[in-house]
Amino acid sequence: MSSETNRVRVFTALYDIAVAIGGVLEPVELARLVVDRARELLDAGAVGVYSLDESTQRLEPIYSSDARDGLPEPPIAIGTGAAGQAVLRGRLVRVDDYMHWPDAGTWAAANGVRSAMAAPLQVADRRIGAMSVRTYTPRAWTDEDAQTLTLLAAQIGPALEAARLHERTRVARHQAEAAINLRDEVLAGVSHDLAGPLARIRLYAELIQGDRSGVQPNGAADQISQWSERIVVATGTMKTIIQELVDIARLQMGQALQLDVRESDLVTLARRLVGEHQAAGRRISLESSCDDLVGWWDEARLARVLANLIDNAVKYSPQEAGVEVNVAVVKHSGTDYARLRVRDRGRGIPPEDLPHVFEPFYRGSNVDTKTTGSGLGLAVAHQIVEQHGGAIEIDSQPGLGTVVSLRVPLTGPLDSDPR
Repeated sequence: MSSETNRVRVFTALYDIAVAIGGVLEPVELARLVVDRARELLDAGAVGVYSLDESTQRLEPIYSSDARDGLPEPPIAIGTGAAGQAVLRGRLVRVDDYMHWPDAGTWAAANGVRSAMAAPLQVADRRIGAMSVRTYTPRAWTDEDAQTLTLLAAQIGPALEAARLHERTRVARHQAEAAINLRDEVLAGVSHDLAGPLARIRLYAELIQGDRSGVQPNGAADQISQWSERIVVATGTMKTIIQELVDIARLQMGQALQLDVRESDLVTLARRLVGEHQAAGRRISLESSCDDLVGWWDEARLARVLANLIDNAVKYSPQEAGVEVNVAVVKHSGTDYARLRVRDRGRGIPPEDLPHVFEPFYRGSNVDTKTTGSGLGLAVAHQIVEQHGGAIEIDSQPGLGTVVSLRVPLTGPLDSDPR
């Protein structure tokens, strides 16, 4: 084939590639089109296109066409092999005798590469990857071969960068849409959770302010006292929800929670929370190995943890199913711990969801849309328990129920100063 004929062939191929990749916005598909055509043009055993990962300073294979059907290529370190040297030097690299070349890559040499040539992929002065050709028989690369690869690399560099930017934009848009949907779900859940206490506050406030003609004088004080107590309970519920949002915001920013460690009785705390659910007609029982269990903890936050565990157990259990709360003292690694255990016989948690239950905003795949919740409770509970120097574990089987166990040292967090 004459030099002029080959030149026409090369430029025709370059034009065809330009037309073909004009509407391609997937990096792998774009690389495949160029690789397949380049392999024909250069009569190569294989052609590969690689993207530079700036964080690791390695070339990651995007697409490689190997007639030998070898194992997938591993990432290439800058300076290793023809592609790595091309990126390092910023210019085309030709290697006729690859087997005796000091910069040969281990993978390529082990797979029988005998000659190689590579050119950097650039956008302006920035190197974004490399394109290489290799053969498995001896080959002396010509100037025309080098020119062809240089032109191909110059063509694919900007196109590949555009495809990568499009892919990143697509992923970012998808993540943004998911974040917006998550935000809306969380806001809907939080709004629902706050709506109940607000409605009760308004109701009892109106009853106190309104016409009391139906209230007998002797019972008026007691009635108003009951309404006031319910307002206090409702505002406490709202305060808990708001505090969870504040705590999760701190955790998202990488900040530790500020614990208010004081002498507290865990049995009394559990008895109070269980009693509130019993008063509401729920089947819930409390067992304790001791009459009191005093330690140094942030009582308000431990109350939130236990309240969340009980609420979850009640929420995800049938109305007739019972919930059991157990308080005990246990030893772990020679240290005395208070252990709280909440058991339900509800729907359980699918195995694939268990590794994620302590992630903020995560909700199980078997939770229906009618079941409200923000997905914050367990994430905050996990952090509170860990900051107390303890641990929290979940054991669950779908259809059989869930057991959540937590333990906290009686002496409180290691960095606290109980007095």
